[in-house]
Amino acid sequence: MKTKTLCKLVIDLVMTVLMLVLMACRLTGNTIHELLGVSLFILFIVHNILNWGWYKTLLKGRYNTLRVLHTAVNILLLAAMLVLMISSVMFSRTVFAFMDLNGGLFARKLHMLSTYWGFILISMHLGMHWGVIMDTARKLANIIAPNRNRTFTLRIIAVLIAVYGVYASFNRDVGSKLILYYTYDFWNFDQSAAIFFLDYLSIMGLFVCLTYYTVRLIQQRS
Repeated sequence: MKTKTLCKLVIDLVMTVLMLVLMACRLTGNTIHELLGVSLFILFIVHNILNWGWYKTLLKGRYNTLRVLHTAVNILLLAAMLVLMISSVMFSRTVFAFMDLNGGLFARKLHMLSTYWGFILISMHLGMHWGVIMDTARKLANIIAPNRNRTFTLRIIAVLIAVYGVYASFNRDVGSKLILYYTYDFWNFDQSAAIFFLDYLSIMGLFVCLTYYTVRLIQQRS
């Protein structure tokens, strides 16, 4: 495997983990939350530099259904991350507090909206590249021959994750947060951190599955 490809996958994995941890800001505290946020944005910039060739092809070639979907997800993710970064700076209380921008409620609303859209779009981005991720995992595990039982088991696990992800999406009011129905994301201090991460991992798994199988369907019809 090429070093650059492995580096991209590692960066994507670390960014995904950071995004999940950043969703639990009440667990980490504000200072750690902001430091992890800065780390995420640094990795996001590195990710875009490593994939700069993709931007140079945007105005080249024909656009079929799959390419339109891929481009739309990437552009929307870029926009969400930029808004997330700007809103973070606007009401920072630690890392960028010296700028004294005082974004107030407007910045908080932008931050919450871009956080949840960024989370969903990162999940879709992973789903669009899930085939490559699985191929890489098989190579690293030295799995060469196909195995029907293994494939069947993995698909059952994916279905269970997706089903629980639907439940968690409603339980966490993700849809309402995507349209900014709620201005604040209230933390339930009675819940365990394990349940929180299980819920959001399942929601991520749901959108990974939906995107991956949508891509597969488009490819088959093409």
